[in-house]
Amino acid sequence: MLLPLLDVHTVGAGGGSIARRDPGGLLRVGPESAGAEPGPACYGRGGPPTVTDALVVLGRIPGTSLADGALMLDRAAAARSMTGLARTLGLASAEEAALGVVRLAEAHIEAALRAVSVERGHDPRRAALVAFGGAGGLHACAVAEALGMGAVLAPRHAGVLSALGALEGEPRRERSRTVLLDARDHKSRERVWRELEHEARAAFGAGHGRGVRWERHAEMRYTGQSHEVPVPDAPGLEDAFHREHRRRFGFARPDHPVEVVTLDVRAFLPLPPLRVRAVPADRVSAPSHTRVRHGRGWITVPVRPRAALRSGTSVHGPALLIEAGATLWIPPGWRGRVGAGETLVLQRAARS
Repeated sequence: MLLPLLDVHTVGAGGGSIARRDPGGLLRVGPESAGAEPGPACYGRGGPPTVTDALVVLGRIPGTSLADGALMLDRAAAARSMTGLARTLGLASAEEAALGVVRLAEAHIEAALRAVSVERGHDPRRAALVAFGGAGGLHACAVAEALGMGAVLAPRHAGVLSALGALEGEPRRERSRTVLLDARDHKSRERVWRELEHEARAAFGAGHGRGVRWERHAEMRYTGQSHEVPVPDAPGLEDAFHREHRRRFGFARPDHPVEVVTLDVRAFLPLPPLRVRAVPADRVSAPSHTRVRHGRGWITVPVRPRAALRSGTSVHGPALLIEAGATLWIPPGWRGRVGAGETLVLQRAARS
């Protein structure tokens, strides 16, 4: 279709992923899911054992409810589900089964991240892991540590981050045209871009074309090649193409003719900032401290409402941070500070 697409790699390791014994006697987690109905066993609707139940049993999900009290947690049902799973696997306790479920789910997540980083020539140790979704923060630090990543970004309102992104996304129009121009033909390139900008502006409709932010891109290649490289418009477009080609493929041919295959423009209509009203910290139901299984034993950790953390606030693991739509587990050895946009930047302490 020659359209820009998101390269998404998914695995069945979410909170609803069902944990069970396979025909060979091994523990399996996902990809089958309990969904919303009946949901995990802890929803109290007779659901199967899931990753969420394991997190409840291990204490990583504290309190008696989720989603600002909209969903009550049946902790006893979660324990029963893990006890039953332990029995089928020949394990001694619900805790052992829960640890196995969480470790296996995190192994699936780690493998997926390796597939889109190491296996494509990218070093994950040079990147930070972004944790969002209701339970993303419950696994983020462990997965980051397994990959050698030293930082985790935990955005505010992590449980509804995708919805917020959809609401904050600027209205956008794109127009493109295949041109097959010599890269040195600046005049023709500028003429086509202006025509495309006129079409994109008109697509917004009468009265909506003011204040538009523009981006220009060119799909370029060496003459005779069968694939193109997208390059943002800038002074020295040809030089920018050579640099991008070298970055992607390891070589460049500055003495070889370059052609522009496609030109496109992207128009963005600015929107006023979205104002999000947070659930007050005193409405998020959770104890001030709870016991969490970590390593081979249990530790007592503080439970803090995320809404109470302001810019510049520091936090140290072990700790649990909760908000209406998400829970963040900060293990021992991790610390963080709330930065710009209320994003919590977590870093792993250097090992002695």
